[in-house]
Amino acid sequence: MITEDMMRTTEMILMPYLFHMDDWLVGQKTINPEQAKSTKAELLEELKTDFDALLTDDISEYVSELSVAIGTLEEISEEQFQAIKLELLSWEPGVKNDE
Repeated sequence: MITEDMMRTTEMILMPYLFHMDDWLVGQKTINPEQAKSTKAELLEELKTDFDALLTDDISEYVSELSVAIGTLEEISEEQFQAIKLELLSWEPGVKNDE
């Protein structure tokens, strides 16, 4: 079962894949076009590659959260992933995007 906390963590992890965060942090929305077109399988493969590259004996908080995002994406359907991605892509910098 996917919890609200798992979804929030997944959204946080997906943000830097979908947006150029340097721009985001100064109030500009620049979408990464390749990631915006990605399927769940494509993005999941990239997350897993990053996870493997970052995995060490000393697990960081980010690696732990990346693991949560991978598990969440593995559980949802392609349609659910596309809906989440579209929601994230609608976000604007400087706007609180909580429900």
